[in-house]
Amino acid sequence: MSEPAARSASGSSSDGSRASLPHLEKFELLEEIGHGGMATVFRAMDNRLGREVAVKVIHRHLRENKEVATRFLAEARAAAKLKHRGIVEVYDVSSDEDRERYLVVELVRGCTLRKVLIEHRDMPAEVGAAIAIELCEAIEHAHASGIIHRDIKPENVLVSLPGDRPRDGGPNSDDPTKSGPAVISSSSGGAGAEHTPNSRAPKSKRDKDVIIKITDFGIAKVLDAQGVTSTGQVLGSPAHMAPEQIEGGEVDGRTDVFALGVVLYECLVGHLPFEGKNPAQVLRRVLDGQYAPAVRERPSVGGVFSEILDKALASSLEGRLESAAALAALLREELESLGIDEPHREIAAYFEDPERYAAELKARLVPKLVMRGEEHRRSSRTQAAACDFNRAHALAPEDLAILKRLTQLSRRDGRKTLLRRAGVVALVAGTLGTAAYFTVRTVREGNVTLQPEAKSSLDGVSSEHPTKLTPEPFPRPTSPRAVASEAPVEPTTSASARTSASPRLLSASGSAAAGAATGEPRPVKFTVRPTGAILLVDGATIDTLQSAPVMLAPGSHNARLTPQADDKSSEGPRTITFEVPPVDPENPKKVFGVALSLTFKPARVRLVGPAGGQAVCGSVTLTVGSTTEIKMSEPVWDTTCSFMVGSDQPKKEFQSIKAGMDNTLVWPGGG
Repeated sequence: MSEPAARSASGSSSDGSRASLPHLEKFELLEEIGHGGMATVFRAMDNRLGREVAVKVIHRHLRENKEVATRFLAEARAAAKLKHRGIVEVYDVSSDEDRERYLVVELVRGCTLRKVLIEHRDMPAEVGAAIAIELCEAIEHAHASGIIHRDIKPENVLVSLPGDRPRDGGPNSDDPTKSGPAVISSSSGGAGAEHTPNSRAPKSKRDKDVIIKITDFGIAKVLDAQGVTSTGQVLGSPAHMAPEQIEGGEVDGRTDVFALGVVLYECLVGHLPFEGKNPAQVLRRVLDGQYAPAVRERPSVGGVFSEILDKALASSLEGRLESAAALAALLREELESLGIDEPHREIAAYFEDPERYAAELKARLVPKLVMRGEEHRRSSRTQAAACDFNRAHALAPEDLAILKRLTQLSRRDGRKTLLRRAGVVALVAGTLGTAAYFTVRTVREGNVTLQPEAKSSLDGVSSEHPTKLTPEPFPRPTSPRAVASEAPVEPTTSASARTSASPRLLSASGSAAAGAATGEPRPVKFTVRPTGAILLVDGATIDTLQSAPVMLAPGSHNARLTPQADDKSSEGPRTITFEVPPVDPENPKKVFGVALSLTFKPARVRLVGPAGGQAVCGSVTLTVGSTTEIKMSEPVWDTTCSFMVGSDQPKKEFQSIKAGMDNTLVWPGGG
């Protein structure tokens, strides 16, 4: 549910308003500050201890429901075990003799992390990582007590800034860890409501602290024999739920790691990793692991943080980070390598002046990234060097020196690839004396070509002859078909004529590598599938996204197409030889088009729905409860499926099936 509007908590409600509030023996309710689907939250005074608290009173129409009452009591008992500065503390709970069922928790003044993310969509990655570390530490404490939260999301994370807290000398005013947001929780009523900032300045350095706390362990599962929440019950928010939670399987600490990864992604990128038009579509994308890498969505995040996110958001439990502590350790390691040893201080500095902090952080980060990139380059860790240079360039796009480093690294990588693939092998034979001859062969390491190739062995080294391409247009994609074999689909690789201006000349080393290429160069434009695949032509990197073609001499050329590191749908790399025809005398500026494609892995599709249900997608029929392997001729197959069970009217729904993935189709409407 949405957050409540900000309202002042500095004064008490009128006597008339208080008279309408529920009456509790131990606590004086002052005002309603939040309302959820399960409970109403009040700011209250603990008359015995003289402190303000948040009281969550269960709705009257639910208090007689035994299941709801048990769940409510489970929240109190589970959360009461937890004593951590990053977790909202539970103070008290109603007894069976009380007229009302209620929970008393610490009152935290501030707002939810959701509101913070809305107001700070361009939050620096380091600040987002520091926030995630705080959450990881709190969740690790809960896991050590045998409790899984199961509903970690920005709405259940409370942020208290220095200006949010009272400076009136009250019992909580000198201890920032004992004041905090009173913010409604989306699942069961939360800890309170947001408050307007106090204009008085903090009195001490401690008062400049930013307090981050996790609340609402109301649907946590206790990992012992006394656990109340039943296995298989789907509770939580679709966009933040782990695949095993959606499917009703066993959950453990890695389930919370997944949710922490989603929150971290939001902090770093500014939006959710899994989005859709409706909850069912979101659930499918979570199950399929379909999300855009963080570095692609926001290059300034950098490849290291993006890779950490991938480890936290892994679909399978086995491939995911094993604990919240492991996630925090990776984040700390990256921050420390960038000179940030105290992440919590970075959070406080950012919220004190976001614009100034962002500018100062950029001035600190860019030199660190360039220096680290140079260290990687000197150690021949090309990918790591490119990762750092790319992030530095994203942070400082106006810095031509960084762009020059990237260009040099790209060329150097292209030359190394060519040298690594080329080798000289000598064969010596003698008859009637001594005769010797030398043969130069191109050696490829584990590459797949377009057609089956003849293989030979030369002194224990395998050598393969790539096949040649003939110019022809790309075929129209056809619907995939279900097969039992896992054999990859052989792509069609071709060339088609295109027109473009301002061609650039490929380096002399590149054209020389072609060997047989002679004659006047002509413009050549490359199109690759999937988009974004890395292309090397004669050892030189080609940017397939730029509009200008490259100049190649007529004759035979070598191409190497490699999928991106995060591409789970393509097989590769692939080595291809193609022919560039001579310049057309009647149209010397005519661009010759070459289209190259990788092989796409089969898609595995599982249908979830009512017993006996089937879905027909093109020529493929899926059955509920079984997994079908589909041979793919493209990275993503967009199609409309008809869902039917028995004699019921079929339901049609658009589906996207991704190559190389475990796709789960959820029955329309959740049936």
